[in-house]
Amino acid sequence: MKHSVTKKAIALMTAVLLFASVWVPVFAVGGTSAPVIIIPDMMEIRYFQNPNTLGDTGREVFSMKSDRMTSALTSVLSGLSVSSENVSKGSAQVAGAIDEIFANIQLDENGEPVNSKVGVINFNRPVAHNVTEYIFDEEVMAFVDAAAANVTSEEIFYFNYDWRIDPKTNGILLRDFIDYVKRDTGSARVSLVARGYGGVVANAYAYYETDHAKQSLASFILLDSLVTGSSLIGSVMSYRVVRTVTDSVEDLGSLLEIGDVYKSLQGEDIGAALARYLGQDPAGILSGVFGNILGTSNYSKLIAMIVLSGAASIIQGEGLFAKFGSGYREILLQADQYVYSKGLRNYLRNMPGLWAVVPQEYYQAAISFLFGTEEISPALLEKIEHGREIMDHTEITLNTLMSNGVNLDVVAGYNMQILPITAQINEQSDGFQATRYAGIGARTGDIDKNLRTEQRCANGNHNHMEPKRAVDAATCFLPESTWFLRGHRHCEYSEPTTAAFVAWLVFSEEQRTVWQHEMYPQYIDVSLVDGTLSPYSHYSEGDTQNFRYGDIDFDGEVTAGDARLALRYAVGLDKITSRYVDILGNVDGKGAITAADARLILRYAVGLERRFPVEQ
Repeated sequence: MKHSVTKKAIALMTAVLLFASVWVPVFAVGGTSAPVIIIPDMMEIRYFQNPNTLGDTGREVFSMKSDRMTSALTSVLSGLSVSSENVSKGSAQVAGAIDEIFANIQLDENGEPVNSKVGVINFNRPVAHNVTEYIFDEEVMAFVDAAAANVTSEEIFYFNYDWRIDPKTNGILLRDFIDYVKRDTGSARVSLVARGYGGVVANAYAYYETDHAKQSLASFILLDSLVTGSSLIGSVMSYRVVRTVTDSVEDLGSLLEIGDVYKSLQGEDIGAALARYLGQDPAGILSGVFGNILGTSNYSKLIAMIVLSGAASIIQGEGLFAKFGSGYREILLQADQYVYSKGLRNYLRNMPGLWAVVPQEYYQAAISFLFGTEEISPALLEKIEHGREIMDHTEITLNTLMSNGVNLDVVAGYNMQILPITAQINEQSDGFQATRYAGIGARTGDIDKNLRTEQRCANGNHNHMEPKRAVDAATCFLPESTWFLRGHRHCEYSEPTTAAFVAWLVFSEEQRTVWQHEMYPQYIDVSLVDGTLSPYSHYSEGDTQNFRYGDIDFDGEVTAGDARLALRYAVGLDKITSRYVDILGNVDGKGAITAADARLILRYAVGLERRFPVEQ
């Protein structure tokens, strides 16, 4: 009798706790109305002379997306072409263009800005108050609209940073900015949406200010992130576009050097890669022509795509890809004489921010190439090591956040040709960032090849293979909470459906998974015409045999959190959007998820039940 009374008391107590957790959501870590801080990619950062005193965007001195940058890069390519006939003339043109690009943002040998008056604008106000500034672009506006049901533009902020400098410094500045947002909004927590290099800044904050992050974050969203490095930047920093066999032996003790592999690539290979890169965004490439003729409608984009595809077929039939690729290859092979030796080496090596995204496998080669026998100043080396330390501890840092209730989601693009300037010309990417890095451990095949084998997920006996076997997400750090957008370009989230997907990730009471929503499976297709999203991978109900009844948050365990979710579904506080949840949450076998199912799941979680009725 005494044992029976004890069981009843425990059951009553757990039921009370369960109902309390549903009806008092204010105590949940992941709040649906936490203010949001957008941390942009490095591509979006603009540098100004006296940025916080002039209030004048006309004094811009550096931006990767500016017309000035485009003009300078065109001059570099032109100079490389000229150099084949006139070395001194071509070399001078390349050197001048490099100086034009980097001179204003140069760092000294200690990793400090040479011109202390050049920097970024500090936006110490909500986005709503910055509508006249450049940050209120299509990406931000799309998110503001998508987030309207949860927060206003008064609760969305934009953290600007200097990507050149020590990432630890940026992490501390982000901590201070988070404190400001919390004071300004009166909120106990905020959500971070970090795009591209912005993920490095957010990761630095979470690593160096772990206790602060555990207490301050609701959601932590990494979009096309560089937190574990970038093969493109690593290749450029280590000079993997071309290296001699002698250097290979001295630096790596091996003849199989990636740069030498690039040398062995034929013009046909490189030409095809370059053609894919130029042709994967036809609407963007031909926007000037078709915009003037037909306007900017989806109809004009469709015509642009058809025309470019037809032109590509003709060019390929004439064999011009191979000829063009051979010329492009020769231009890249001249990089040492006409690009690196004329200043690029000195600009790159003093930037701790770039060192923070050089993957481990490129690091020693990069140090050897950029410094050679020269000593690195202690001040610069310390900043470089900060970046290495942050990167090396990424999984530990993210695990710590998740174990303290922070919702953490990862999004990566794939099926895009990476910028073909390195040996990895066929690497799966979003056009800039390799998918294997953005997915934090994803296994990928080349863009024109498929994976032959698949791995089983450690969280259950199921797989995470992309329908055409281009990506295997089972190897990711977060296989259940990593999404892949097919045909997605780096850090482009300006379409309403794309922004809505990001908002769905951000504003969640619980950790999101790839099984929760029919419209958001692990692999999602991005329309080439209008950028809209649609499910690319579909699952059958038979797949549920690989999951556990009661585990409706898909973390591999049945816990009180699952019971809480079940009760929220039962009373209508959350809407069921996936048949997986419907099947696995119906543990009494009587149909729809009810409070009875929630109670059974909780009893199972605390050890009062060993099997669910539906299994008996």
